[in-house]
Amino acid sequence: MKSKPNSTPKPERALPAAKWVPILDTAGLALPILGDAKTPHARAIKLGQWLSAKVGRETPVCIEGRNGKAVLRVIGARANEKRYYFEVTLESAPEPEPAPAPKAKTPKLKKKAKQNEKHKIASKPAGKRKHNVGGNDEGW
Repeated sequence: MKSKPNSTPKPERALPAAKWVPILDTAGLALPILGDAKTPHARAIKLGQWLSAKVGRETPVCIEGRNGKAVLRVIGARANEKRYYFEVTLESAPEPEPAPAPKAKTPKLKKKAKQNEKHKIASKPAGKRKHNVGGNDEGW
């Protein structure tokens, strides 16, 4: 059977519920729903029912000091079999903050000498002024 050219690649580690039972047992995770199931097949069915209810949920994880999230995903397989896997997304590693640069004295810059003194407007102090140039000669 040929695969579709535009299909997304399936995760290599996706496992059916029956293969998750020994993994949970090895990890020491005893789910109360598995307590009633006596045969391996019954345990796989109960775990599959429990996992299918948890698909798409996020949970925080910490791997080697890096925080992130894990989301339970499912893909379909042959004969209506479901395979489960965790999609883990880690936050980017925190970059070390650069050490603050030592404060150095900044040299004071001298003001530039004005090149065109001719164009400088002479300002007169405020107050009574006499206008000798046309216009109103009234003094206020």
